[in-house]
Amino acid sequence: MTAKVAHLFPTPVIVDELEGADALNAELETVILDQRRQDAGLQLSNRGGWQSKRNFPQWAGDPGRRVVEHAMALATANTGHRLGPEALNWSVDVWANVSASGGFNMPHIHGGTYWSAVYYVRAGEGEGGQLVLHDPRMPALRMHAPGLRFLDAGPDVRSEIIPKSGMMVLFPAWLLHSVEPWQGEGHRISIAMNIRAALARR
Repeated sequence: MTAKVAHLFPTPVIVDELEGADALNAELETVILDQRRQDAGLQLSNRGGWQSKRNFPQWAGDPGRRVVEHAMALATANTGHRLGPEALNWSVDVWANVSASGGFNMPHIHGGTYWSAVYYVRAGEGEGGQLVLHDPRMPALRMHAPGLRFLDAGPDVRSEIIPKSGMMVLFPAWLLHSVEPWQGEGHRISIAMNIRAALARR
């Protein structure tokens, strides 16, 4: 009998691309850079860049609404509920990020929410800037035998996603993540979201 290997307790990470992203991103870039000129923004996990207040839907218009609706649809498609998807009622906090060369984000989580999402308006040319997802099993993997790893069980310690304009990434909000320093010309623009579930009770 051949031994069976079950990979239990997976962490879902969904990577998608929006249709018509080139035209959409051109509109988003204009409105986000205009907002940056008007608003000093916030300093949270971001270093070397600008982060808007979490009121993106109030000033981003139809292009912003399309990105938010796509993220909520992805969340619904990848979330189970015993009463079915119609029982899910999402609310979102949304903000924009503009990073200059050398900008990065410190490791952090998003508390009090279910999903986190990021959409890349302008990934920019250059080196670095990967979205890093940190293994939630740390530091357990390095406590006993740091030179060993499980076979065919996917990445451990960290996994990197290389941003691309038009790409959306959805992942559990409790998953520790960071952004590597980006070195390039001009700026990188992204939209980030906290997606919360207000569950219907029946």
